[in-house]
Amino acid sequence: MLAMLVATSTNPLLITPTGVVIALLFAASIIGVLGWMLHLPPETELSRTASRAVRSLNKMTRILVPLLHCSEETDRALALALQMARHRNGSVWALAVIEVPFMLPLDATLGEEEKRVQALIERARSVARQSQTPSTLTVRLLKARQAGPAIVYEATQSAADLIIVANCPVRVRGSLQQIDPAVEYVLKHAPCEVLVLSGARVPPSREQEPAPLTLQHASGVEPQRGSPTHEASQELSGTSR
Repeated sequence: MLAMLVATSTNPLLITPTGVVIALLFAASIIGVLGWMLHLPPETELSRTASRAVRSLNKMTRILVPLLHCSEETDRALALALQMARHRNGSVWALAVIEVPFMLPLDATLGEEEKRVQALIERARSVARQSQTPSTLTVRLLKARQAGPAIVYEATQSAADLIIVANCPVRVRGSLQQIDPAVEYVLKHAPCEVLVLSGARVPPSREQEPAPLTLQHASGVEPQRGSPTHEASQELSGTSR
């Protein structure tokens, strides 16, 4: 019995060239990973700045979107806010303001203005449904003399982290302004960061544009002597000779 136990003893460790190569590769990979973990590149000022920017953006979870106009820019501003809130478990306030003229009390009934604001609210809710985040949106309605101060007041009261507002050109006293006065006021007085979405620049109306020189000559209208148009036409005729 003892002889059988001695005969069936374990074989010595068998070392092959293939096994040695595999073991060396495994050890080299482990050493390389440990070396990479222990020798990280030094943090530079550029990387610190980028990290601060990413962290500050991730903290923007309370977003206010003023509803100033029925426009695609307003729809995109609200859709952007809803997407940001969804990825950060945040919330979005859509603010509609009924502007009451100074000669009327604040509780006055303004039929056309209230209809316009209700259309803005329904459009905002439709954008939220399309974004599949209707529960994230809260709609607020305020009456104020001007929209700009009302937006700043609401941002302060709700402790907003970010205001996303759409800018559309408006006519003020007959002249076209590329920046809405309400948007300009928010940029100057907002208690938080402001992101403005603006569409393409609207050119002035055709009746305000000077007619081309060729059209004036073709219609037989002679420019007045001494006017800038007359001088320009003289220069053009001199160069064509």
